[in-house]
Amino acid sequence: MLSARRSITQGAEPCTTEAGDSAYNQGVAAYGRRAYDEAYRCWSEPAERGHDLSQYGMAVLYDRGEGVTRNFALAADWYRRAAEQGVVDAQYNLALLYNDGIGVRASRSQAVRWLSEAANQGDAESQYRLARCHDQGLGLERNRALAVDWYTRAAEQGHAAARNCLGDMYRTGDGVTRDYARALHWFTLAARQGYGYAQVNLGYLYDQGLGVSPDPQEAINWYREAALHGDPVAQYNLAEMFRIGRGTEQDQQQATRWYRKAAAQGHPGAARRLRRMGY
Repeated sequence: MLSARRSITQGAEPCTTEAGDSAYNQGVAAYGRRAYDEAYRCWSEPAERGHDLSQYGMAVLYDRGEGVTRNFALAADWYRRAAEQGVVDAQYNLALLYNDGIGVRASRSQAVRWLSEAANQGDAESQYRLARCHDQGLGLERNRALAVDWYTRAAEQGHAAARNCLGDMYRTGDGVTRDYARALHWFTLAARQGYGYAQVNLGYLYDQGLGVSPDPQEAINWYREAALHGDPVAQYNLAEMFRIGRGTEQDQQQATRWYRKAAAQGHPGAARRLRRMGY
């Protein structure tokens, strides 16, 4: 799946302090008005002179085909120039281009290189993606200890997906010592941010009494939150709770409703259960 690259951020601070700052800010204002031709005129000369954010602006214009003919190779070149000067968004976008093979030859190692640059500057999304690379061995040797380290850095900045991944590692003991209390902590934080996978995982901990006293009603609350947002596992788990009357009164109508929703999304257990129920 191709990843969304970043655009122009209002109020970004340049890594260099030059006369080009004023022109860059004028270009940002023009970009915000969708006056892309004007943004190009503001950024092109400072970019050629080495102004970092103007180089990033040029990259975005070529990446999106705004005010210029879309050209991914030129976008990659401008991102690289800005990235080498420390512009985090350029480093992040360049990593995505290398990962997806857009405008450059696909290279997981180069993607990791630029994610690392951005992650070391404190960019939470880059930290999360770098953790995934270490976790799955993408572009480098698999290293669960480094995965935990980068997930933790991103999680401490509030990154919901990182919090969920970290919670899952503590739940399974995969790469760390199993610790249900820590799993509960991270799942809770991510679930409260509305992250569906974490809501399902948190519901499971309450359901099974892992790291917390068993609380089927609280499990239902979290399964329902995720189910209402379309998570098929949550829909199946919620159906099971209604079918057996765990944490609630038995309700075959509600059970059937949620089995059907899960089955419609391809959940095999829900489909089997519906067949056994005669549907």
